[in-house]
Amino acid sequence: MNRTEHRASLQEQIAALAARRMAEDGEDADRAKHKAAADLLGDAARVHGALPDNEQLRAALRAYLRSYGGQAYRDWLRGQRLLALEWMHRLERFAPHLVGPVLDASATRTARVELDLYADSAKDVEMTLLDLGIDFRVDQAEGRHRHVQQLIGFVAHVAPETGPASVRARPGTLRGTPVLLTIKDPVALRTGSGMRKGTAEPQLHPVERAARADTTMLRRLLDDTDRPDAPDAR
Repeated sequence: MNRTEHRASLQEQIAALAARRMAEDGEDADRAKHKAAADLLGDAARVHGALPDNEQLRAALRAYLRSYGGQAYRDWLRGQRLLALEWMHRLERFAPHLVGPVLDASATRTARVELDLYADSAKDVEMTLLDLGIDFRVDQAEGRHRHVQQLIGFVAHVAPETGPASVRARPGTLRGTPVLLTIKDPVALRTGSGMRKGTAEPQLHPVERAARADTTMLRRLLDDTDRPDAPDAR
């Protein structure tokens, strides 16, 4: 095995171990990668250059979740996507698109539902959320893409009687899911709509490989992955 092959093998092993940490322990990607590398190599000086990139880690995480998540995970992911679709309908005036791990099937139980919205003013989004009675927080977007205006976070609740059985709350309670809205200038809607780098895995639905999905695409994904003959029974 030459040096390039050895490095690729190390990255694959680190990604697999990090994915397990993320899925089982809820660790974030950066911490999980470094801990996995330290466990395998035992020498912090050797970690440099051996860490997998984020796409490699997401691929390993998807593989782990497919192998060990079972039907309970597939039901949970579907519930997250249904929740995303519900909020995309509520915020349809802002051309909402689902992005992130809930879209690309790498979401762990600690993942947020991430939606990109497109508005001339972030204040319009804030006013809409206020009209919907949503308690939200606002974060500034310093250091992010120049078209990003603002970040808005809130907790969406699933009623006990709705959604797949694995995501239902106990009677008399509400189950909270964190939602992150990234408010972008409308010009950004015309760019960056291609496929995600490194997501050519045959198990993935074409919509899961997309950089973002509008309501039509998300409905297609939900319809296709609900069929009995869908890949991985998804």
